[in-house]
Amino acid sequence: MRLLVIVRGLPGVGKSTWLEAEGLMPYTLSADHIRMQTQSPVYTMDGELEITAKNDKTVWRHLFTLLEERMKRGELTVVDATHLSARNFAQYKKYCKEYRYRAVVIDFTQVALDEVLKRNRQRPSYKRVPETVIINGAERLREESLPGWLTVIPPSEWKVWRETKILDFNHWRKIHHIGDIHGCYQALMEYLQGELKNDELYIFTGDWCDRGLQNAEVLQYFISIHDRDNVILIEGNHERHLWEWSNDRPAASSSFNRETAIELTKANISKKSVRVLYRKVRPIALYTYRGKKVFVNHGGFPNLPERLPLIAAEQAIKGVGGYDVDIDDRWDELSEEAEYQIHGHRNRYRLPTKASKRSFNLEGQVEEGGHLRVVTLDETGFTTFEIKNDHFSPWEAEEPVAFDEPDLSVDELMKSMDENPLVKKKEVGENIFSYNFTTKAFAKNRWDEVNVRARGLFINEKTKEIVNRSYNKFFNIEQRPETKLKVLRDRFTYPVTVYSKPNGYLGMLGYDADTDALLFSSKSELRGPFALWFQELFYETFHEEKVNEIKEVVKEEGVSLVFEVILPEKDPHIIKYEEDHLILLDIVKRTSQYQKESWQRLVNLGEKLGVKVKDKVHTFTDWLGFYRFYQRFNKDLSCEIEGYIVEDASGLMTKMKGPYYLFWRHMRKVKANLADGQSHMLYKDLMVSEEHFRFYDWMKRVREERGENFLKEHTIIQLRDEFLEEVGKDNGVQGSLL
Repeated sequence: MRLLVIVRGLPGVGKSTWLEAEGLMPYTLSADHIRMQTQSPVYTMDGELEITAKNDKTVWRHLFTLLEERMKRGELTVVDATHLSARNFAQYKKYCKEYRYRAVVIDFTQVALDEVLKRNRQRPSYKRVPETVIINGAERLREESLPGWLTVIPPSEWKVWRETKILDFNHWRKIHHIGDIHGCYQALMEYLQGELKNDELYIFTGDWCDRGLQNAEVLQYFISIHDRDNVILIEGNHERHLWEWSNDRPAASSSFNRETAIELTKANISKKSVRVLYRKVRPIALYTYRGKKVFVNHGGFPNLPERLPLIAAEQAIKGVGGYDVDIDDRWDELSEEAEYQIHGHRNRYRLPTKASKRSFNLEGQVEEGGHLRVVTLDETGFTTFEIKNDHFSPWEAEEPVAFDEPDLSVDELMKSMDENPLVKKKEVGENIFSYNFTTKAFAKNRWDEVNVRARGLFINEKTKEIVNRSYNKFFNIEQRPETKLKVLRDRFTYPVTVYSKPNGYLGMLGYDADTDALLFSSKSELRGPFALWFQELFYETFHEEKVNEIKEVVKEEGVSLVFEVILPEKDPHIIKYEEDHLILLDIVKRTSQYQKESWQRLVNLGEKLGVKVKDKVHTFTDWLGFYRFYQRFNKDLSCEIEGYIVEDASGLMTKMKGPYYLFWRHMRKVKANLADGQSHMLYKDLMVSEEHFRFYDWMKRVREERGENFLKEHTIIQLRDEFLEEVGKDNGVQGSLL
C-alpha cells in the first residue's frame, strides 16, 4: 500500500542482501542498478572495473520519474541508495505529501565501520567502492541528522511494518458497510435515519460522490462526520477526482469537471476541508468480528493477499481484473472458509448484494435509479439492505432493440417478406416458396422484425398456408445488444430453462394440405441433399405405423416437428457421434407468429414415437444461478458439446456455444486453409493459446509426412482423435485437450 521505504547506509553495509532476504527486491528502485543501466562498468587506472557515478544527475532523474509512477498507483516502493545527505529527502517529502504516503527509513548506520570495510572488500570488483569514499561517508552520517517527518527504524523492526494488520472490531455492537453512494444523498439519509449510533461502526466503501444529483450534500455530510471514531472511509476510484479538485487541478473525468466540480463550487464546499477529509481515507479495512475475518475494499479481490502491505492501493481501489470478471465467485474459490469480502465498484451483470457465499457486492447502480446497498454485521451474522433511489437523472443510453413479432396474416407476412431486401424468396416446389434471410443479413449482422422470421419458412402461395417452419432466428449471448449478458439480466422472465444443443443440422417436418403430403426441409430447401438425407433417415427411423401417426399430428394440430439430424459420416461437424439418429427438438405451430408446444407435450410425443428428445439440462429461478452457470460453462474445455439453448418463461430464446466447440471449430478453419496451402489465411490472430499452436504444428508435421492431401481427406474429428491419441501417449493425458 502507500508506504515509501528508504534504505540508508554505507556502500557494502548489506542493504541489498537484506532486501533480498525480505523479498523486497521486486519492489525496489536501486540507484546502483540504474547507474549500470545508464552506463556499463568502466575500466579504472587500477586495472579493474567499477560502477561510475558520473551520470548521477541522470540516474536520480530517472529514479524519481519511476518513483512517481509507482506512487501514483499507491505501490509500496523501496529506494536502495546510501542516502548520506539529508538533502536527499526533500523530493521524497514532496511526493509523500502529494500521494499521501507514509515514509520509513531502514537505518543501517549502526554497522561498525570496520565491518563495512570488510564487506566491501568481499564484493565483486566492479561493485567495490574506494575505501576513502566509505570513510568519508561514515563521517557524513555522523554529522547529518534526518528530517523530523521521517520514521527511522533499524532493520530488526521492519517485521512490524511488513505484517498485515488485522483490526479487532468485537467491541462494536453492529458494523454497517455502506456501498457506492455516487452523490445520492436522499437514499443515504433514508438508510441512516438520523444520527450515527455511538456503539455502532460505519464503514463507507468508496465512491461517495460523482454521477448523482446531490454530490454537495453528500460531501458536506462526510466532512461533518469524518473525524468520528466510529467512521471509516474506504477510498474509491471517484475519490481521486475529489483530491484533484481540492488541489485546484482538473480531474481525469470530464463528467466530474463538467458537472460535479461545478456543483461543489456553487455549494461553497471548502477545498481545504476536502483535503482534511481525505487524510482520513484508507484503501482497505481488514478486521475480525465474532470469529469472522472481513476484508473491506472498493474494487474487489480474488482472495485475501498474504502480505497486504505489498499490494498497490490502486488494486484495492480499482480491483483485481477487469469489470467483466466474477470477482465474488473467485473469492469463494480461493479464500478460506472464515474469510469474507465486502466491496463495491463493479457489478456489470448486476449480481445481488450477496453475490456469492462469502463475498458481498455493494455496487447497485444507485445513481441510475438503482439501489444503495448496505451490509450489516452483528452477533447474528450478515444482513443485506437495498434502498431504492428515486432522485436521479435518467440515463440516456440507447436501448437495445428487441424485435417485436406482430401477429400477421399469411398474406401480410408474405408481403413484408417480399418487400424486405434482407430476405430471399425461392420457389422450391409446386406453389411452395421458401423464405430465408440473405447472406448479407448474416454477414453484416443486419436483423429486423421481418428477416428474423425468414428462417426455414415455407409457404404455399396457392392455399396461403404455412406448410413448414422452424424457429425464428435467435442469437448467441453477447452476439447482439439485446443478448448482451447485462441486458438479459432485465429481459429474462423466470423460470429460465437450459436445453442441450446437439451438433448436427435442422430438419423440419411439415405438411402440405394441397398435396396431402409430409414435407421434409432443411434451411431453405425441400429437394437439396440435406433435406433428402433427413427424409431417408426419417423413414429408416420410423416404420409405417409411426409415420402415419406423425402425419396425423402435423396435419391435425397444424405443427411442424423440428429435428436435429445427426449424420456422422455424411455430415460430420465438430462433436463426435457414433451413429446416425434424429433428436426431436420442438413442436412448432405453423403460424405466422412463432409459437411452440410445451416441453411436456414434446416429451409425451417423443415417448409415443420412440424418438429421443432434446435434454433439459437445468431450470433457473433467479439471475445469479443462471449467471454462474454461464460463466463456468464458458471456462470448461472438458465439456465436449456444442453448447446450450436458453429459453425463458416468455419464450425469449438465446444460445451459448462452449469453449471446446469453439476451439475445434476454429481449428477446422485453420485445417482447411492449411490443407489448401493458404498459410497466409490461418486466422492466426485468433490463435492465442498454446493448444492452438500445438495442434497447428502437429497438422503441419503430418501434412509433410503423409502428403498434401492428408488433411483434405480427413475430418477435423478424425484429426483430433489421432492428435489426442498421440499427445496422450506422450503426456499421459489421453482424452483431454492436452
